[in-house]
Amino acid sequence: MFNKSEVSQPDAAGAQAGGIAAEGDTDAALVRRCQRGDADAFGRLFARHDKRVYALVARVLGPAATADDVDDVAQDVFVQAWRALPKFRGDAQFSTWLYRIGTNMAIRQWHRAKRSAQAVSQEDLPPTVRAALAMADAGPEDVAALRARDRALRSAVEGLPEKQRAVLLLHYFEGLPCEEVAALLCCSVGTVWSRLHYGCRRLRQTLGWLEE
Repeated sequence: MFNKSEVSQPDAAGAQAGGIAAEGDTDAALVRRCQRGDADAFGRLFARHDKRVYALVARVLGPAATADDVDDVAQDVFVQAWRALPKFRGDAQFSTWLYRIGTNMAIRQWHRAKRSAQAVSQEDLPPTVRAALAMADAGPEDVAALRARDRALRSAVEGLPEKQRAVLLLHYFEGLPCEEVAALLCCSVGTVWSRLHYGCRRLRQTLGWLEE
């Protein structure tokens, strides 16, 4: 629906209008135009934010996702944003609101893809399971126990509050540093650390063996 080729470019008069035109091209101004039904304004927002949304979705979906998978989710993010804009009150910046939609949709797709996988290669297994498989003396019981723990961990992560689950997935599962997680989620590094702390505490309460 919102392809780059459909996004109109500002005319020369608009480009020379100075401060007034610049103010009218802010995210907040474009959002107000969108809320009055101006699809061209949304095209400008799309052109401004699509690369970052694409990068965010790609990070959350992980290397197993194809380019088509990422494209589909990224497009769905903007469709969802367009539909939800009438209810957007401006309590947060538009970019923060948009990237939150992208994070939530990508994480849901990530879970669906993991659940629907027909087969799991050794490369897709967590490091603990791969290490066990590589051990010459690892028996079936050892591998089965590690697989069971991994399933329990993923289930517990899925049950976390959305904000805590997002930072845990991005930091621990995707390996992003906290600074990059903060940039993607439009929050402070301190907020990321706080969510990691409380998320991990919830996991330890749910999975007693994490204390071992």
